[in-house]
Amino acid sequence: NTKMILIEAVSNPTLRVADLTGIASWAAEEQVILAVDNTFTTPRAIRPFDFGADIVIHSVTKLLAGHSDVTLGYVAAKDLGLRDKIYTFSVTTGMTASPFDCWLAERGLLTFPLRFDKTQATASALAKMLAQHNAVARVLYPGQASHPDFIRAQTILGQNGCNMVSFELANQTREAAERFTKAADQIAFAPTLGDVGTTLSHPVSSSHRVLTGPEQQELGISEGFFRVSVGLEDEIALLNVFEHALASV
Repeated sequence: NTKMILIEAVSNPTLRVADLTGIASWAAEEQVILAVDNTFTTPRAIRPFDFGADIVIHSVTKLLAGHSDVTLGYVAAKDLGLRDKIYTFSVTTGMTASPFDCWLAERGLLTFPLRFDKTQATASALAKMLAQHNAVARVLYPGQASHPDFIRAQTILGQNGCNMVSFELANQTREAAERFTKAADQIAFAPTLGDVGTTLSHPVSSSHRVLTGPEQQELGISEGFFRVSVGLEDEIALLNVFEHALASV
């Protein structure tokens, strides 16, 4: 009875890379619509239609607009009939964007390529630093060879690791997490992402707090797990903030 599969190209918050080719092949064989949320990766890193997706979804609020001042998203469909159905539904139900949000998004898109390259470069440097720090148990970054899906990431994302980095403290207690968060006082503590400023998220106490302990463990997140959306700060200055915060745990 499955009509549609909805996946993230790169999962939140563990940054696992989906087997798009395999999933698309199965979906086509079973005549099931495949929808891909490409928010984390953006069209710069991957174009899901090239891998067999039927629908592509983006939260324009995040990296594309890039300034945390827009509430906007879009859906694209490869099939014109499906696209028309989505369009008719969105207009009929009033799910249309305001002109001002569209204007802000267009403004943000002017700098998107520059922001993507800068934040990705800094994210790669941050992932490397975290991986070498003794206060960190593991780092998840698709552009790093230690990532469990690194080979798949190279096939799907190419040389793109994007701007998201997740890591887990060696001290996996709430107390250690709170010390780290307080010490990283120059970084905004917020579950959002894709802003010009770096943001720090603690999934267990925010986005995934409604899950039980076993459910959180099954997803691979703990009290010591953090997700970072890297912004446009000076690379060395940002790494110094993390070094200082890690010293507190």
